[in-house]
Amino acid sequence: MKKIFLLVFAVVSLLLPNANVGAWGSPYPGTLYDGNYVLVSGRMGGGQYADMSSRAVELYNPPYYQIAINVVSIEFSEDYYRAHGTYVGGPYKVHSGPGVMRFRYNYNTKAIWVLRSGGVWKYWDIHQAHTTADGHPFIPYSAEAAFAAAYNMRFFGSTTGYGGNRVISEDFYRVLGL
Repeated sequence: MKKIFLLVFAVVSLLLPNANVGAWGSPYPGTLYDGNYVLVSGRMGGGQYADMSSRAVELYNPPYYQIAINVVSIEFSEDYYRAHGTYVGGPYKVHSGPGVMRFRYNYNTKAIWVLRSGGVWKYWDIHQAHTTADGHPFIPYSAEAAFAAAYNMRFFGSTTGYGGNRVISEDFYRVLGL
């Protein structure tokens, strides 16, 4: 009986830290608003969340797709973070948004393009190193959220990109329920 208790305790101990830190091991909540907002990027006390209910399919011509989704910026309480070491469960407010993100996809090649200002489509090369200023992880995670919201399936899945790393973490797919 003692061995069973220790085994259960070990499993729960491994799972609880992951439940506390939100999506992909960050201190941010993986979802907000009853799971409707999904974390696509977070840093320095703020997070960007894709509004899963806002997705709009603008082109459906497999393997080509175009999807728009609203993204909002959320500001979290630094006082709560200092007291608890996480933003999960703490107060927050919408800082800006929603902003509309538009993505084009080629499902066969796992290529995406993002619409930039001035109406210019920019190819997002998953095999190139990107900085936060370039839009990593914001661009690929927002694109994945939009595709998942539209079709309830993964776009990138286990596709690897720069350095042989997965483009989208398995933790993110768990948050999406995929």
